[in-house]
Amino acid sequence: MKQALLLRAREDAARTGEKLRALGYAPVLSPVLEIVATHAPLPHGDFDAVLASSAKGIEAVADFSRLESLPFHLVGAKTAAAARARGLEPHIVAGAAETILPLLLSAYEQPASFLYLAGRDRQPALEAGLRAKGHRVTAIDVYEARAASSLTEAARDALRANSIDVALHYSRRSVEIFLRLAEMEKLTPALSKIRALALSQDVATPLQAMGLRVEVAAMPDEAGLLALLDETP
Repeated sequence: MKQALLLRAREDAARTGEKLRALGYAPVLSPVLEIVATHAPLPHGDFDAVLASSAKGIEAVADFSRLESLPFHLVGAKTAAAARARGLEPHIVAGAAETILPLLLSAYEQPASFLYLAGRDRQPALEAGLRAKGHRVTAIDVYEARAASSLTEAARDALRANSIDVALHYSRRSVEIFLRLAEMEKLTPALSKIRALALSQDVATPLQAMGLRVEVAAMPDEAGLLALLDETP
């Protein structure tokens, strides 16, 4: 059975691992990020809507009682599912920040005030795009992704044995951490033998900067990434 390297946070990696097994791959888990809530207090204010670009932004908030009457605009089906699980009804849902931005700009023609339940490390496109059109965005870091200090023993052994067939890359930050950890373990030469799949061009960039060949998903979601496994490299 082919082996697939997964670098996602542990919970996400476990879910994706089940999907990989169904596709005939044995997952090798090495989470390079640990997701933790910051317990940052939510600000008081007159907000028009709430934004979240990850399910973790919803899951990290303990109490939505002050916000539940507001419309929730969300990136990703998982984020929408997390909101529904908390008794919240999503309004605008899109697959990526780039696709939700025009929908928000169309829905809010006049300047509006958004509360963004965000991660500490994130891409700025959504809030920058809203602010550029005169909207106010209050971003609260409700969770953070802490970097791992090493790869797992299973991943190190598999990389040394050149037994990893494919690596799935979901975020630019996880790629950058992975490359640093691989270099620390003197495992960088093994990466050229692995089929690298990336969620988006942004995710692929650090790998390509090292001269690695990377396949990029047609759509920036897990379904698009896993679809690459059906394609001949």
